Order: sequence, then structure tokens, then C-alpha cells
Amino acid sequence: MGDRTVMVWLRHAVWGMTLICWAAGLAACAQDSAVRDKRVKALQDMGNAMAMEGNLRGALGKLLEAVKLDPDNVELNHEIAILLRNMGQYDLSLKYFERTLSLDPKFSEAWNNLGTLYLLMERWDSAIDCFQKAVADLLYKTPHYAYNNMGWAYYRKGDYDRAIQSFQQAIQLSRSYAVAYANLARTHEAKGELDHAVEAYNQAVYYAPRNAGAHLELAKILLKQGKIEEAKEELDLAVWADPMSQAANEARKLLKNSVGKK
Repeated sequence: MGDRTVMVWLRHAVWGMTLICWAAGLAACAQDSAVRDKRVKALQDMGNAMAMEGNLRGALGKLLEAVKLDPDNVELNHEIAILLRNMGQYDLSLKYFERTLSLDPKFSEAWNNLGTLYLLMERWDSAIDCFQKAVADLLYKTPHYAYNNMGWAYYRKGDYDRAIQSFQQAIQLSRSYAVAYANLARTHEAKGELDHAVEAYNQAVYYAPRNAGAHLELAKILLKQGKIEEAKEELDLAVWADPMSQAANEARKLLKNSVGKK
């Protein structure tokens, strides 16, 4: 074997060893990634289970541990944002919502949830902007939530006409959405449109008969209209719907002090 042949053979041998090492490195990286993903999923599942049990601090700890391992995980960042919102940590929640949407600007559910954070912060215009982004996505599966939330933001701004439009859009998308009917009724009442308010509250209690608050508010409007017997029926239903609730307690007082004296 000549010197040139030996050199060629050595170069091929070195190149072959390099390929083997590179392939082995890739395999090791893939294995490490699989182990990391499994750990992230386990932490995420534990965090979600703790949140369901009401252990929000414990849940936050697990999710933060998970996101350290996978900082670009959109779902994790979103879950942390929601958890912090529910804990009242609004500024921290906002940071994680912003992180979520920087990773996935088309995440409509996150836009809606960010809007609910702005509602809690009483930043009505920012909330409306988020809800508009959510409903602009034709693939968003639950736009009626965003329309209802948008209506609430307009209601809190005192823009009752736009609030009514938003609640009506929510109802058009989900005919049995009792929350939207109740909010629509509240807005009509604020405008002094009591007949429309009664109509909307009737729909709310039809689709959610165990909503004691809706029965109570309907009864109050009926009392304003002098419809005593109908009001009494709704007050009785408020007590039946949720006997231990604040609405039920108020209904009992009205039955005793207002309806009972007439």
C-alpha cells in the first residue's frame, strides 16, 4: 500500500468516525429531548391536577418548573398566565400572556383570556381590543365567549348600545348561552327598557333554571312593574335554585318585607 493510498484511507476512516460520532450525538440529543419532554408533561399534569383541587400555589410551582425546561411552550405559558390571573397576580399574569402571544400571535383563546384579565384590571379598551382579535379568527371555536366578554366591557364603559349588540351576537352564536341573556337583560334594565329586560331574563332562567341571581333580578324588575304574583314566583324560584346563596337570602327578605306586605 503506497503512502498516498494510506492517506486516502486514513481520511475516509476519520470521516467515517466523525459521521459515527455525529450520529451518536444526534441520538443522544434526541434521547435527552424525549426525557425532557416527558418530564415537562409530568410536571404540567401535576400542576393542572393541583389547580383542579384548588392548590393554586402548588400548581404554579409545578408549571414554573416545567416552563424552565421548555420556555417556548405556548400551552405552558398560557396556563401560567391563567393561573396567575386567578390568583390575583395581574401584572405577572400579563407578562405570561404577552409571552404566550409573542410565541403564537394567532392563539385566539389566549386573546380572549387576556381580555378577561384586562376586565379585572378595568382596562376596558384594552379588553375590547383583545376580544375583537379573538372573534376575528374564523377558526376560533367559542367566539360567543369573546362576544359576551366584549359586551361586558362595553357595559362597564357605559356604552349600552354596543354592549347590547355584542350580547346579541353571542346569543346568535349560542342560543342557549344563559350568561349572555342575563347580561343583555342587565343592559336593557340600565337603559330603562324593562320589558326587554324581562324578556331576556326569562330566556336566562329558561336555559339556566338554577341561576338564583337571574331569578332574583327578574323578580326585582317585575316588582317595579307592579307584577306582584309573578315577582313572588321568581323569588320562590331564586330560593329553590340555590338555597344557601346570597341571592336566595335577598329573595327571602323581599318575600317577607316587600311581597308579603302587598
